[in-house]
Amino acid sequence: MAHVRENDLTEGLSGKFGRKFVFKQLRGKTIVARRAKPTTKESALQRDNRERFKKASAYAKAMMLIPERKAYYWEMAKEMKVPNAYTAAIADYMRKPVIKEAEVATEDSTLTVKMSAAKKDFRIGIIKAVALGHDGLPVEEAETITEFENWEYRFVRQKDWIQKIKVVVQDEAGNIVVREMVV
Repeated sequence: MAHVRENDLTEGLSGKFGRKFVFKQLRGKTIVARRAKPTTKESALQRDNRERFKKASAYAKAMMLIPERKAYYWEMAKEMKVPNAYTAAIADYMRKPVIKEAEVATEDSTLTVKMSAAKKDFRIGIIKAVALGHDGLPVEEAETITEFENWEYRFVRQKDWIQKIKVVVQDEAGNIVVREMVV
């Protein structure tokens, strides 16, 4: 890296020069440096994060076209102290809901599942309980569109029919979290 001093020709210059050099401005001084080599290697995690953020951006753009959703995200932006509704929509997409509690209680021949889920700063859309039979196929399922975090469901089928219970939580941005429990 070279510093350019008192040269009227290069003063304030920035950008590429040829194939190898670049002019930069740093703390009021003009600097000449070799161009950085572009990185060609990308880890799977970096690729996944880039793809997820691309989807979050597309989601936020779509939400800005719906007046009710845009108003909702403006309110959330104020609460979260972020600059605008678009940023709040991206945050909503990037944050997944969390299943805080999922437990099965047996009473006589019936099963009851108690579920608790949350999402930081945003609402949860759907909580679903699915009973799976011995063949792995759904035997019974129920869901709630909820404004609250806790839900309890008593299965109609007897516990002899049920081998596993799957708890599914979906937020309004479409993120899904699943937990399975063996009965």
